[in-house]
Amino acid sequence: MLMAAIDMTKIYGNKSYKGNWVAMIDYETKPKVVAYAKTLHEVLKKAKQKGFDMPLVTQIPKKVLPIVGPFAYIE
Repeated sequence: MLMAAIDMTKIYGNKSYKGNWVAMIDYETKPKVVAYAKTLHEVLKKAKQKGFDMPLVTQIPKKVLPIVGPFAYIE
């Protein structure tokens, strides 16, 4: 079964989240950030305080770099 693409542009584009951990809900339909913090421990603590025991958590990079690939080296 294929999974539909998830639009994360608003999350990756938000300057407040860059370099931080974010906790999200409704990840498969419309991701919504419920907490963010500098550390994984702190973001989980904040999410739990808001009533979200099992959010999806990821770290947003400070700088988004393009990914190029795959490629094969052929002589």
